[in-house]
Amino acid sequence: MSTASQALPIQAPFVGRKREQQAYQQLLTKPTPWALVVTGQGGNGKSTLLRYLAEQTPQDIPVVTLNFANESLRTDPLKILEELSWKLAAYCDAQRVDIFEKTLEEGRTRNSELGRQMGQTIDAATLSEQRRQVRGTVARALYAQLLTFQPARLVIMLDTYEWLTEPEGLELGRWVMDELIPGIHDRMVQSRHQCSVVVASRMQPPMTVIEQQDRYTLALPMLEKESVDLYLQQVGMQDSALRERVYDITHGHPLCVSIIGTLWQERGDHAFTLADLPQLQAQFSERALLEFIQERLDKRLKTPFRELTHYVVLLRSFNLPMLRAIFPELLPESEALELFRQLVRYPYVEPQGNQSYAIHELLREIQAAEIREQEPEAWKSYHKRVLDYLTQTAPNSPDWYYHAIASDEEQGMANWWKAVQEPQNYGTAYLASLFQAANDPTLKLSPARAADLAFLLGRFYYSGSDLQLDTALECYKVALPLYQQVPDRLGEANVRKAIGDVQQFRKDLDTALQSYGQALTLYQQVGDRLGEANVRQAMGEVQQLRKDTDTALQSYEQALALYQQVGDRLGEANVRKAIGDVQQFRRDLDTALQSYEQALALYRQVGDRLGEANVRHAIGDVQQARENMDAALQSYEQAMTLYQQVDSKLGQANCYLEQGRIAFQQQAYRKALDLYNNAYPLYQQIQASYSQARLLYFRSFVHESMQDQQHAIQDVQEALSLAQSLNIPEVALLQERLDELGRQ
Repeated sequence: MSTASQALPIQAPFVGRKREQQAYQQLLTKPTPWALVVTGQGGNGKSTLLRYLAEQTPQDIPVVTLNFANESLRTDPLKILEELSWKLAAYCDAQRVDIFEKTLEEGRTRNSELGRQMGQTIDAATLSEQRRQVRGTVARALYAQLLTFQPARLVIMLDTYEWLTEPEGLELGRWVMDELIPGIHDRMVQSRHQCSVVVASRMQPPMTVIEQQDRYTLALPMLEKESVDLYLQQVGMQDSALRERVYDITHGHPLCVSIIGTLWQERGDHAFTLADLPQLQAQFSERALLEFIQERLDKRLKTPFRELTHYVVLLRSFNLPMLRAIFPELLPESEALELFRQLVRYPYVEPQGNQSYAIHELLREIQAAEIREQEPEAWKSYHKRVLDYLTQTAPNSPDWYYHAIASDEEQGMANWWKAVQEPQNYGTAYLASLFQAANDPTLKLSPARAADLAFLLGRFYYSGSDLQLDTALECYKVALPLYQQVPDRLGEANVRKAIGDVQQFRKDLDTALQSYGQALTLYQQVGDRLGEANVRQAMGEVQQLRKDTDTALQSYEQALALYQQVGDRLGEANVRKAIGDVQQFRRDLDTALQSYEQALALYRQVGDRLGEANVRHAIGDVQQARENMDAALQSYEQAMTLYQQVDSKLGQANCYLEQGRIAFQQQAYRKALDLYNNAYPLYQQIQASYSQARLLYFRSFVHESMQDQQHAIQDVQEALSLAQSLNIPEVALLQERLDELGRQ
C-alpha cells in the first residue's frame, strides 16, 4: 500500500519514435547528412526525444546539449561559446581550454567597455560591428580548442531552438546556424573527426550555409495510438476502454499523455475508472491549461501572436481576410500580411488548403473551453463577429452554422437542423461537414441538444450511403444516457428504436426485438402512436427476417391500424408494401400484387415518387418470380424512370442489378455483364458498400459462366473485403463462394 508519505516515484516511460531513432543512428554512422532537424509543436516531445537519444548514444561519443530555454544562451553569444568550451573541456587539451577562458574574459571586458562608450564616442552600427569582432575572436579560440578534441565523433544537440527563430533572436540564430555550427563541423572534419548536430525547434530554422544534402528534417508527429496505449499500460492503466478514451482526449499529444499518466499515478491505489472519466478530463484540462498553454505558449509568444493564438482557437478555420475582419486591432493593414505569414509558421497552425488554416484540434479544445468558462463576453463577442463576417461571405458554410450555435444554441441548432433536412444535401460531403460543425468539441451543448445531436449523428452514420454501424452505435450510446438525464422518454424511445435498426441490419434479430420492445413501451408511455406504429413495423421486419411470417403480418396489421388512426398515409403506404413483401415471400403472389397496388395508390396520393418507384420495383420482383420476364422488365423500366426523376442512384443501380439477373437467367451473359457494370459505378458514387458487395457476388457468376475465372475470383475477393469491413453475416457466404472458385 502506498501512502502520501511513501508515494511511488512518477514513471515517465519513453515510447514510440522509431523513425526518429533510426534517423539518429544513421547520423552516427555516416559522414553526411550530418545535421538532423526535428520540428514539432510545443509539448510534442522534442526535448524528451533529444534526452532519450543522448542516453542511447554510445559512451565513447560525447554529447553536448545547449538548451535555448536558458535566457542567457539566447541573448549572449559569448555565453554559448563558454558553454560549449566548458562541456568539451574534458576531451580537449587543458592548455587550449585555458587559452579559451583567457580569450573569453578579454572579450567580456572589451564588450563592457564598448557598452560604456555607447552614445558617447561610438554609434550603434560601430558598436554592433566591434562586438561581432569580439565574438569572432572568442569563436576562433573555441575552434582552436576543438582541434585538440580526442574522441572520434562529437554530437551537438540544440534544444528549443525556436527561441532563435523569433524576430528578436534571428541575428543570433543566423550566427549560430550559419557560422558557429558549420565552423565547428569544418574544424572537426579537418582534424579527421566526425561531428553530428541535432536541432529541436518548433519551426524550421533558417539555414543558408549548411547544404541541403548535409541536413535531414523530420516533422515530429503526434504519438501513434499504439504508443499511447503502451505508455499507459506501463504506468499501470490496465482498462483498455479507458486507454482508448485517453487517446481520444489527448489526440496523442505527448505532453498531454504524460499529464494523464501523472494524474493516474498520483491517484495511487484509488485508480480512475471509466466512470471517473469526467473527473479525469476536468483535472487534465486544468493541468494542461497550465503546463501546455501557459508555460509553453503564452510565456513564449509576443504580441500580437499571443492574443491571436489565444482567440483564433474559436475559429474552425481562417484565412487572412477573415482575421483582418475579426481582429483589426491586432492586424493593422500595413503589417497584416507579414504578421499573418509569421502566425501560420507556428507548428500548431495547420494548413487546410485553399489558403485556409486551422489551429490544432487539441489546442482548440483546451483553450476554447477556458475562454467559454472564464471569458464568456469574449466568447460571445468573437463568435458574433465571425458570424457577421460569414453572413456576408459564406452564409451556407458549415462554419456559419458552428458560429451560429456558439452564439445562440437554440436558434443555431434550429437553423442547422433545417439545413440537415434539405433533400439535396442527403448523402453529400456537405451534409457530413454540417454534422462535423455541430459536433465540434469546443461547443458545450446542453444535455438536451447534445442528445439530439448524438442521435442524429448516429442516424447519419446508419442511413448514409457509407454505412458505419459501429460508429452509429457509439453515437446512440452517447445519446441514450443524455436523454435519460434530461429526462426525455420520447428521445430515449427514438434511440432504442435506432439501436434496434442497427441490430436488425446486422441480423442480430433477438437483440433487435428486445430493443424494439423497450422502445415500444416508452412510445406507449408518452402516447406517441406514430412512434408506436414505426416500431411495430420494424418488429414486423425482424419477424419477417426470422421467417415468422404470421407474426410479422400481425405486427404490420397493428402498425397499419395506428397509421390510419393518425392519418399518416405515407406510413400506411410503407406498411402495405411491407405486407406485400411478406406475401411475396410466402409465394402468395396474387395477394402480394394487390397489396403493392394499394401501396402504389397511396404513394401517388402523397406525391412520393420514390415510394412509387420502390413499389414498381417490387412488382417487377413478383413478375420475375412468376417467370413473366417481359412484364418484370417493363416494371423495372417504369421504376428506373421514376428513380431517375428523383435522382436516386441507389434505385437506378438496383434496377440495373435485377435486369442483369434476368439477363443472366436467360444466358445473355454479355448483356448481364453490361447491366452489372452500369450498376457498379452508381453504387460506388454513393459509397453503398453493402450493395457493392452484393453486386460483386452476382457478377462473379457471370464471369464464371464466361470462363473468366480470374475476374470471378477478384469480384468475390473484393466483395468479401467489403463485407468484412461492414461486419455483416454474408462474410461466411462469400468465403464459401471464394473457396468454391479456388477449387475449380
